[in-house]
Amino acid sequence: MTKIAATAVLVTLLTAARPAWAADQLVLIVSADSKVEQLDSLEVRKLFLGLTVTQNGDRLRPVLDEADARVKEIFLQNIVSMSDTTYDRSLLRLALIQGQIKPIAYKDIALLLKAVESDPTAVSYVWAKDVAHDSRIKILRVLWYD
Repeated sequence: MTKIAATAVLVTLLTAARPAWAADQLVLIVSADSKVEQLDSLEVRKLFLGLTVTQNGDRLRPVLDEADARVKEIFLQNIVSMSDTTYDRSLLRLALIQGQIKPIAYKDIALLLKAVESDPTAVSYVWAKDVAHDSRIKILRVLWYD
């Protein structure tokens, strides 16, 4: 076996042996005190498009994570399936026509987590590693993984 082939085999084995938690995962989160136990993909999309989503009699409130450009890109592509401009226009349209309030966007992950923790109706999305050991936050599901 040549040195190059041996190196390729070693790299392949090391990549395959990488632990599952090492992969990037975008997760849907709520406060640990929230009554929400699950949201399907359609409910998540509706919520972040500004449409009314209720569970257990409570109207859910979307909270946008803009702390990381990659998270925003994944959110736009995989959750709302829109470009940044189209998404902003959609929210503006709902605000003007129906009086909906645009979701609050956080550029600081600590402030976002504090907002979600303090509001049992708040729903957001973050990297799994940011909430892995946070007892104040409940992970509902994985939205995207690499």
